[in-house]
Amino acid sequence: MALQLRVSLPDQPGALARLAHTIARAGADVISVAVMESEAGRAVDDFRLRWPDGKDAGLLTAAVQSCQGVHVVGCRRTRWLHDGRPDLDMFGHLLTAADRGLETLVDMAPVALDADWAELRSPVRRLPPLFHSSPETHNDRVPESMPVRAMASQDAAGAWACFPLAAVHSILIIGRDDGPGFLRSEITHAERMLEFALRLLDRIKTKAALSLDPDASSDIATVR
Repeated sequence: MALQLRVSLPDQPGALARLAHTIARAGADVISVAVMESEAGRAVDDFRLRWPDGKDAGLLTAAVQSCQGVHVVGCRRTRWLHDGRPDLDMFGHLLTAADRGLETLVDMAPVALDADWAELRSPVRRLPPLFHSSPETHNDRVPESMPVRAMASQDAAGAWACFPLAAVHSILIIGRDDGPGFLRSEITHAERMLEFALRLLDRIKTKAALSLDPDASSDIATVR
């Protein structure tokens, strides 16, 4: 199975190599490592790991915690593919299923943005989700009103982030059932991906409208 291991460690030469050696000795295959944050002499790194099915992940976290100066921020199963880029694959799905538009975006968001679930919501809290990626809905994660900007939250039950989508007058909420919390770098990446996705859907919609209106297409050709 695939695991996301997030750790905080000293930002000094050799620290990452020692940690990677410990992870390998615990029985995990390191697929990739990404530096998420670095300040005040410490770094937050994300490890994508292949971990044996059925083996207790607590053995891994215990081994990592034994490394001097290393703190486990979170360890969870992830839907991120070992050999893929689901954040980019999302655009391919939008192109091939553009007729489903926002529904496709919500279906793909958990994998593309490394979450467990996603919901598209109206700014009115009492209304049910417009689309949701999992059978269970998360009414307690919905903000009271349309947020001014993307925001991330976390409690004992998990982590979630809300993104205002002004173009469609909706809020996209993504969540992780077991954490870790969404970092600023993840929020920024998600904002860019969602902006590109909405632009793509708008372009597809505009092109489809023009193809149904020969006069409009002729006008554009004349201007060009």
